[in-house]
Amino acid sequence: MDVRSASGRFLGTGLYNPHSLIAVRLLEGRVESLEGYLSERLEAAIAMRERLGSNETALRLVHSEADGLPGVVLDRYGDYLSLQITTRAMEAHLPTLLDLLSERLSPRGIRVDRGVRARETEGLPVGEDQHVGEVPESLSIPFGEGELSFPFRQGQKTGLFLDQKDNMKALAPRIGGGRLLDAFSYVGGWSRAVTAANPRTRPIGVDGSGTAISFYRRNNPTGEGVDADFFSWGETARSAGRRFDTVVLDPPAFIKSRRLVKEGIEGYHKAFRLGLSLVGDGGVFVACSCSALLSWEDFFGVLRAVFRKDGRPGRLFYTGRASWDHPRILAMPELDYLKCAAFYVGDRTGP
Repeated sequence: MDVRSASGRFLGTGLYNPHSLIAVRLLEGRVESLEGYLSERLEAAIAMRERLGSNETALRLVHSEADGLPGVVLDRYGDYLSLQITTRAMEAHLPTLLDLLSERLSPRGIRVDRGVRARETEGLPVGEDQHVGEVPESLSIPFGEGELSFPFRQGQKTGLFLDQKDNMKALAPRIGGGRLLDAFSYVGGWSRAVTAANPRTRPIGVDGSGTAISFYRRNNPTGEGVDADFFSWGETARSAGRRFDTVVLDPPAFIKSRRLVKEGIEGYHKAFRLGLSLVGDGGVFVACSCSALLSWEDFFGVLRAVFRKDGRPGRLFYTGRASWDHPRILAMPELDYLKCAAFYVGDRTGP
């Protein structure tokens, strides 16, 4: 359908879904053939990554609306692809997308993630993943001077959280060398990056997924992996007087919809306050949020409140967003979803 402004100016072709809270998804320009459009936009997304000179094994190749393909997320892990579709029109053209990917990239296997809850908002079923070709249980990718292993066939979302890789690269040389708490650790990417930068680091990862912790232990053989709910484990650790030189708190999205913004902000406040209480004086606190509906203003508002209640000063020395292969368009602030902030934590009388 054509999308026009109130004055009648043509804005673009839209994908209409009366069953979704977002009734129209805007494409780029006037689209006569969706099949042709898919081919053009896929090629353009890949060309952008190639133009920017990436030789990374793990890479986001398509980032939804930012690449003109609403509801399509595509990650590459070497010879394997992980595809996620959350819009009805793109789901209807899944066979076309799979053919295009096979022709352009010649992967050994493609995993189509059907488990993400965002599909429900479009009236799409949530169920078992679809596998095309060879889809192994796990994969390993180059990570620093070593490797990082993760569950692929049954992994969370597209397999790894590639949006944090630039933040890990920037912070790892600065925050290691002591006791590191990696909260909501998943497979231990933060621990692996910091330990690789400073082998004296003593990491401990806490995550509520037994599968994730089994991979954490594989990726961090000198660390400790704890299969536990962070809130329960953290309260016990705080009461026991445990403190860490660095705490990285990278939780899942607490805000799933606009009606849950207040509840989600309360969740971040609880998590950040507990995480900060486990940082020793002179330590580092890294706080992250991947909730698109949490604004930067509210993110920092929560952190200001947490530091005020803690009673220690926090010196912000780093802020980060999603990695470079997760592009944004200025007209859609929701794409600026990942927030990462690192603080030097003083004491109650010092700097």
